[in-house]
Amino acid sequence: MTGKRLRFSDRWMFNRVMCQERICKRVIKAAFDIEADTIEYLNAEQCYEPSPDNRGVRMDVVAKTSGRTFDLEVQVAKEKYLGKRMRFYQATLDGSDLERGAHHRGLRETFILFICCIDPFGLGLPVYTIERTCLEAPELAVGNDSHWMALNARAWARAADSELGDLLNYVETGSATGSLSRDIDELVASYNEDRKWVNRVYTLEQEMAFREQERWEEGREEGREEGREEGREEGEKRFGALVAALMKDGRVDDVARAAADEQYRSRAFQEYGL
Repeated sequence: MTGKRLRFSDRWMFNRVMCQERICKRVIKAAFDIEADTIEYLNAEQCYEPSPDNRGVRMDVVAKTSGRTFDLEVQVAKEKYLGKRMRFYQATLDGSDLERGAHHRGLRETFILFICCIDPFGLGLPVYTIERTCLEAPELAVGNDSHWMALNARAWARAADSELGDLLNYVETGSATGSLSRDIDELVASYNEDRKWVNRVYTLEQEMAFREQERWEEGREEGREEGREEGREEGEKRFGALVAALMKDGRVDDVARAAADEQYRSRAFQEYGL
């Protein structure tokens, strides 16, 4: 595994880089045009378990400034229910923000950001800003202090802000052409020199990828119809060959993309001649 390298869009690398306060501040500025003051609390893989009977959530990077909370996520594969995922993350942040008996006026202003490698809503926009508004009076200030944003790295060239475009271009192409992307790329290069950490990440990612393949195959098995078994078995073998090829080339995060995105899977099949 000595030659394997992680990209910024790999969640392990993303989390490690974004836990550098100066980078986190610059990404917040590029996305939300907010000059974050000193970050009080910043960590990766923040796990929230509301109760033993409820589903927990593991967020990529959570950063808190005075009066504000930022949840920063990277999304490699197509997420069909991104809106509901944002809603769940919002509820989780809010539910963990107040102590028992505290008034809801004490809720912090929250910002949820998804940096997506695939267009999350299919309109070709570089930025999707989602705010809750009153349909009868859009100008009404609702005052819930929650803000959601999804970024589409594939539309980086259409980003109005140069810093944001630089960030999205780097996510999409890996080319560090601006100040922000060069700062990120220096850290990515440095962390890739930590071979013990990189190899540990790849070992874990391989296990997760093979579990993903097993779940995919199980789903295909359950959905088989009589008379189509042979063709579906061939499809499973083809996908298994694709997973093996991607893993051999160190493209671990692309396995999830291939499982979730039919168009990407078709391109990958063509790329590897499968």
